[in-house]
Amino acid sequence: MKDPLKSRNKHKKMRASAIVSGIVGVIAVGIVVSVFSQQLHGLVTSPKSPKVAVKKKKAGPKPLPQQILLSVTPQSQSPQLPNGAEVTTLSMLLSAVRHPVSKMVLAKKLTVDPTKEVIKHYTTGGKSVYQITKWGDPNMGYVGSMYTAGKGYGVYHGPLLALLNKVWPKHGVDLTHHSFSSILAAVGRRRPVEIWTTLNFQSTNFWISWSSPAGKFVGTPEENAALIVGYNKPKGLVYLDNPGSGTLQKVPLTPLEQSWKQLGSQAISVNATVPVPKPPAKSKHVKGTSASKSHKA
Repeated sequence: MKDPLKSRNKHKKMRASAIVSGIVGVIAVGIVVSVFSQQLHGLVTSPKSPKVAVKKKKAGPKPLPQQILLSVTPQSQSPQLPNGAEVTTLSMLLSAVRHPVSKMVLAKKLTVDPTKEVIKHYTTGGKSVYQITKWGDPNMGYVGSMYTAGKGYGVYHGPLLALLNKVWPKHGVDLTHHSFSSILAAVGRRRPVEIWTTLNFQSTNFWISWSSPAGKFVGTPEENAALIVGYNKPKGLVYLDNPGSGTLQKVPLTPLEQSWKQLGSQAISVNATVPVPKPPAKSKHVKGTSASKSHKA
């Protein structure tokens, strides 16, 4: 027969053991939950903010000057090239950016349109008239002769730009059909620009036409080229080196722009600049000398 007292004690021990195990389990779970809660709280409330790189603002381009005059030595097309305004101007441009090529070398290297001039001669109203009926196209190469006065028309920007890139590869810049203000902006950045204009840098009414291998061509005997080397915006002036006279001239901006547009808004330059002139060296005065003093006889 079982002892009821022993059985009761056994049940008490089992119950106590279960209670202790439960308490230990609850404590363990509490500890785990507490640790996890702290870690989660740390992740949510205290994230490490990544360092944000502060980009430095790039300095914008310097404002262009209201007036400028580059130091470019003028050249004359005469006497060797009476019809060589374009190559003479290109020689000035290249010399200005320290890549000199003579006008004579450029003249020999320039592509020439071989089409011969055909002139029709007739009399009207008692006057003799000479009319060119056939000739070359200056967009293809030089038309006529640069070496004989009265026998050459000229060449346009395409062949001349090709010549520029031939003597100085990858340096030619075509500004044709750009605005005139952008051309002056190039000059403001110390880059001279060769433009096509007229002999007096004003618009013209003198136009003639002839048949060329590329079709009908319309041009003016007053065709000319010059190098823009400066400007004065407040006064509305442009400074240019004129190959016809071999001198620096200042001309009104508006008439020049009008003549430039009449000649097809043609312009070329280079991706190089005219060096900034060095400031004059300061003279050194040695103490104890009387070189700067005047002496009475």
